[in-house]
Amino acid sequence: MTILALDFDGVICDSAEEVLQTALGAWSEISPDSRLQGEVESRAERRSAFERLVPLGNRAEDFGVALHILHSGLDVHTQKDYDRIRDHLGQDWLDLFHHEFYRTREHVRDTDPERWLGLHKTYPAFIEVLERHQTDTTLAVATAKDGASVRLLLMHFGIDRLFRDDLILDKEMGVAKTAHLRILADRVGCELARITFVDDKLNHLEATAPLGVKGVLAGWGHNTAREHDAARRAGFPVATLETAEPLLFGD
Repeated sequence: MTILALDFDGVICDSAEEVLQTALGAWSEISPDSRLQGEVESRAERRSAFERLVPLGNRAEDFGVALHILHSGLDVHTQKDYDRIRDHLGQDWLDLFHHEFYRTREHVRDTDPERWLGLHKTYPAFIEVLERHQTDTTLAVATAKDGASVRLLLMHFGIDRLFRDDLILDKEMGVAKTAHLRILADRVGCELARITFVDDKLNHLEATAPLGVKGVLAGWGHNTAREHDAARRAGFPVATLETAEPLLFGD
């Protein structure tokens, strides 16, 4: 049986709009005098610049790093450029943004759930693939998102039946995806080498490769041609919505 670990945002769920709105809300709480929110919402090139930075991060605080880069007009061309700026911001600032991001998300989710749910979409072609293979595959979620949001969205999309509740591994399971995958192997009772890990972040695939899992980049996710080319150079296959089924299941 195939054991498939799936990132949530950018693999199962297109959450780009919700992430942007939540990140901007958190930014405005931390920097109330900043004009950045209005600029990103009104100028397509600013929004695109944010989206190009998202693949370089890992967790909620990294959306704040991306906004800081835009606000400060910093040049970022590589992962090293991004990591240097992230380190310079310091853990206290990162923790503050992380807290504000989830506080903002929870407020909108709890006070206006219809609006919050409406900010999310699925990738229907990939969901169809998962449904076709639900009986011959163990499906798991390995995500930096909070479990409450993941479960609510899986129910909203009508696909919660595809995932065992104990295999929805969220941000509380660890900072790095290596922790998620180790927990998954333990709960399923398998070797790590039997797991195929699908993520839209190349840095996650690179970090987990030493575990022996098979990493696949979801090319339909929150990434760009930059990550596609880098993934191929690093030896990771890049799946499209058209090639995901044969690549993951050999069909």
